[in-house]
Amino acid sequence: MRYGENPHQHAVFFGKTEKLFTQLNGKELSYNNLVDAEAAMQLIREFENQHYVFAIIKHTNVCGVAKRNEVVTAWKDALAGDPESAFGGVLVTNGTVDKQTAEEINEIFFEVLVAPAFTDEALGILKAKKNRILLQQHAQVEYSGSYKSLLNGVLVQGQDKGNYEKWEEAGGRQTTEAEKEDLEFANLVCKHLKSNAIALVKNKQLIGKGCGQTSRIDALRHALEKAKQFNFDLKNAVMASDAFFPFNDCVRMGHEAGIKAYIQPGGSIRDKDSIEYCKEHDLAMVMTGMRHFRH
Repeated sequence: MRYGENPHQHAVFFGKTEKLFTQLNGKELSYNNLVDAEAAMQLIREFENQHYVFAIIKHTNVCGVAKRNEVVTAWKDALAGDPESAFGGVLVTNGTVDKQTAEEINEIFFEVLVAPAFTDEALGILKAKKNRILLQQHAQVEYSGSYKSLLNGVLVQGQDKGNYEKWEEAGGRQTTEAEKEDLEFANLVCKHLKSNAIALVKNKQLIGKGCGQTSRIDALRHALEKAKQFNFDLKNAVMASDAFFPFNDCVRMGHEAGIKAYIQPGGSIRDKDSIEYCKEHDLAMVMTGMRHFRH
C-alpha cells in the first residue's frame, strides 16, 4: 500500500478485495480506507434485507446513521446526526444510490462511498471528483474469526454476531412498540462504537454518541453534548450501552435529559441500582444478556 496509518509506516494488504467489491472510481485505496471500509461493511450487514440504512463512519466509529423508507432521506438524517464529524468520512448504504441521493452527497467531502448499486446518473455526478472512491459491494464480509497481532503472537476470536440473547423487560414499565424498535436499532449502532460506548437514538436516527471513553458516564456526557450541539430534543429518545451500568448514574443522567427507555446487557453486581431507579421513575429498561465491547 502507499503507507500505513501514517506516512512513515510501511503497509501491505494480503487478500482479495475483488470478492467483496468493485472499485468504480477514485484513487488507490489506503490502509485507513480499508480499515474504515471494513467497519462500514460490518455495520451495514446488520441491516440486510431491511428498510434503507445510510451510515457515516469516522475512524471505525459510527458518527451518523439513520433508517428510512427512502435512501435519500436516510442519507439526510444520517448526516444531520453529526454533520461536523461527517467531513472526510466513509459512507455506506444498503440501497441503490440514485441521482437525488448523489446530488445531496456531492455537497460534502468524503473519502469512500460503499453501496450495492449506483444509477448511471448518480455515477456521473459522483465521478466528477477523480479521487473520490466509489465501491460497489457485491458480497458480505465473512470471517471464521477475527485476528489481532500482539505480544509477538496472534490473538484470535469469533465474530460478535447478533443483537441480543434475551429481551428482559426489567424496568418500571414495558417498552412501547416505538421504543422497542428504537432500542433494537440503538443496540446495533452501539455495537459498532468503540468502548466505552453510549448511543442515543430517536426515530431510528443516531442523535448522540459517546465512544472510546475511559468511563461510561463520560461516554454518556459526550453523547448528550453531541445531541445538544445539533439541537436534538431527547424527549422520547432511547439509550443503548455496550456494557452494563455499574451504577445508576447513567440512567439518572439520561432521565434528567429526557430519556425514558434504556437497553443494556446487564451483569453487574449492582444491576439492581439501575433497575430500582427505573422502577421508581416509571422508566423502561431492557436487559439483553449480550455484551458488545469493541476495543
